[in-house]
Amino acid sequence: MEKRVLYKFIFLLIVALLIIAMYVWKWTTDDEEPQNPEDLFDESQQQPPELQEDKIDEALGTNHDSNAEDGTQNATQQTTEDQHETTYQKQFGHQAVTSAKEQAKEGLALYLSQISDWDKWEGVVTSSFLKEIKQAIPAVKEANVERRIESIELFASNASQSNNMVFGAFATWHVTSNERVANQRTQLFYLTMVQQNDQWLVNKLVTPDEGMEGKIDK
Repeated sequence: MEKRVLYKFIFLLIVALLIIAMYVWKWTTDDEEPQNPEDLFDESQQQPPELQEDKIDEALGTNHDSNAEDGTQNATQQTTEDQHETTYQKQFGHQAVTSAKEQAKEGLALYLSQISDWDKWEGVVTSSFLKEIKQAIPAVKEANVERRIESIELFASNASQSNNMVFGAFATWHVTSNERVANQRTQLFYLTMVQQNDQWLVNKLVTPDEGMEGKIDK
C-alpha cells in the first residue's frame, strides 16, 4: 500500500515537472509579434529634418531664379538686336543689310590684321576713315609678328542717325611672334556704316579702349 502511494506521488511529481517545463519552454520560445517594416525606421531616418529641406529648397530656388533672370536678360538682348536688324531691313532692304554686315566684318578684319596694303581698303571704308586708319596702322610691320583673327560675331545696334546703320562686333584674335602666340584678346567694337555710291562703307570704328584697337567716340 505504501509503495503504491509512493509510485503515485512520483508519477504526479513527474507530470507536474513536465507541465512546468512546457510552460517555461513556451515562454522562452514564443515568437514576437511581427513588426511592420515601416516601423523599423525611426521618423528621423524616414524624413530629412525640415530645416535641411528648407535650406535645400532655398538654395535651389535661388539658383532657379538666377538662371531664369539670366535667360530673361539674354532673351531681351536678342529681341532688341533682332528689332534693330528688322528696322534696318524695313528701311533699307534685306540685301542692303546683308551687304552692310559683310562690309563691316571685312573692315574690322582688315583693321585687326593691320593690313597696310591700302588698296585692299578701297570699297570697304570711306576715304575720310581711311585717312584715320593710315595714322593708326604702322606702314611697316614688325618682323615675324602677325595678328590672326579667330572669330567676329556681328549684331545690329541702334543707329544715332536715320541714314546710317550701326553693328556691334565681338572679335577674338591673337598676336603671334615667331609663330608662337604672344597675346590673345576679345574686344567689343561698334562700326558705323554709311551709304556712298550705292555701297555701304565703314565710316567709324569705336571701342571702349584707346590705342591701336580703336578710339573712343567723342
